[in-house]
Amino acid sequence: MTTYEHFQAVKKDVKLPKKDSVGACLTCKFWKAEEKRGERLVPRLALCVQPHLKGFALIVSGSSGCNAWVEKPNIEPSAKAYAKRGEED
Repeated sequence: MTTYEHFQAVKKDVKLPKKDSVGACLTCKFWKAEEKRGERLVPRLALCVQPHLKGFALIVSGSSGCNAWVEKPNIEPSAKAYAKRGEED
C-alpha cells in the first residue's frame, strides 16, 4: 500500500467515498484534543468522538482524516493552512 505525506495526496490518488467531505482531524470538532488547535498538534494523538465512529475507540493523529469530518469553529489559521496544504496542486 502506498504511504502518503498528507491526506490531500490520498484524496487525489484514491477513489474515496464522499471525497469532498474528507478533512484533517486537526480541524475536526470530533477530535478530542484539549489544546488550542494549531499546526504544532499535527503529530498529537487523540480520541475520535464522532458519534458514528465512537464505538470503534479510534485513536488518530492531527494529520489523520476521514469522511465523517466536521469543521471545528475557531481553529487557528496555521491548522486551517495545514488542512488545505496540497489541495490546489
